[in-house]
Amino acid sequence: MANIGKKKPLQGWQRAEAKAKNNRDERTFAMGNSNTRAYDVIADRILDLLDKGEVPWRKPWSLQPGMRPQNAVSKRPYSGINSMMLGLSGYSDTRWLTFRGAQQLGGNVRKGQKATPITFWKQFKVKDKDENGETVEKIIPLLKYFSVFNVEQCEGLDLPPIETAKPFDAIEAAERIIANMPNRPSIDHDGGDRAYYIPALDTVHLPPRTAFGVADEYYSTAFHELGHSTGHESRLNRHGMETGIAPFGSETYSREELAAEFTAAFLCNESGIENTIENSAAYIRGWSKVIRKDRRLVIQAASQGQKAAD
Repeated sequence: MANIGKKKPLQGWQRAEAKAKNNRDERTFAMGNSNTRAYDVIADRILDLLDKGEVPWRKPWSLQPGMRPQNAVSKRPYSGINSMMLGLSGYSDTRWLTFRGAQQLGGNVRKGQKATPITFWKQFKVKDKDENGETVEKIIPLLKYFSVFNVEQCEGLDLPPIETAKPFDAIEAAERIIANMPNRPSIDHDGGDRAYYIPALDTVHLPPRTAFGVADEYYSTAFHELGHSTGHESRLNRHGMETGIAPFGSETYSREELAAEFTAAFLCNESGIENTIENSAAYIRGWSKVIRKDRRLVIQAASQGQKAAD
């Protein structure tokens, strides 16, 4: 009897959205603010999936291979964490827009539809005093987030039918991605039962191809290790890769490992390869713990992973 009339508890990310319900579509938060809702909204969505036993960067996306979610008005593709979260939404249409964007295209969002938050960085110029007391101009990066809807959630839009991807061979596409990697490190199949990257030698080591049950396992593993290699000083020069992989469990190690995971996720989606690496309970618990500790990690790692994949 005590539960009669009580509302169903909201999920973490829903609570974060509810707090901002009365704000405008765009919310701006300083990069140094430890209570930034923009980070919380994305981190809570990721944690919600992990709590369900699903690893979002290893889950097959709903989109056709090689197709990224894009803005329905500007046709600009989304990238980084936005590309992954929108791709996991379950909609087959790749096009997204804001509430006002739907009106701009002559339609509207259907009543009762749930929005999906996305983020982006914007730089603002501010005036400050330097150590000599002189006025200088500084650039401050600010993280914004706002709500978008898939066109399948709308009605009356003046849009042409969705374009479909041309059929292609996933293995051939994966081989082409590896072959066309600029300044690619050497890839040796002498790793025994392990796959790893050695920064000091700039070499990737993989088990023999025959050691993998299916081809998808080989390519998703290769993409992961090549993702690590993009942090080398001769490529993207990521912090922590100067002398080797950072100590296990450290903040730098976690960021680098997740960046490689996102690199593999983006490249698997690009080529049509299914990321078949097993998601063990320990693996899920580990990432859940890390993300709860550092709620900025997902967005930062996804950004680095996108740069590596590109």
